[in-house]
Amino acid sequence: MIDLDHLDKYVAGDAGLRDEILEIFAEQASVLGEQFNVSATDEGWRNVAHALKGASRGVGAWALGDLCEEAEYLIGEIAGKAERRAAILVSIRQKIDSALAEVRRLREIAA
Repeated sequence: MIDLDHLDKYVAGDAGLRDEILEIFAEQASVLGEQFNVSATDEGWRNVAHALKGASRGVGAWALGDLCEEAEYLIGEIAGKAERRAAILVSIRQKIDSALAEVRRLREIAA
């Protein structure tokens, strides 16, 4: 879910700018979601999680941003790291799918 109140404040009510930002977010979320890899280096994993967290929070996709923040900490020598990454990645991809569906819905309404 996308927090439209947050996004509208961010774009000062400019519907065209809102749509442009949603389009950019959708592209970023799609690309970053594909870049997540359970066996990535810690730096690679953290960088993707951090980038997606920022993009998500920028549009008010809080739940996705929160999951990405959790993912940022799945680095280093931790027990069951691969399994924990795999589990959170399932949730992240579900949230990405939900956010992308919301973006499509909002853009259809605006059209």
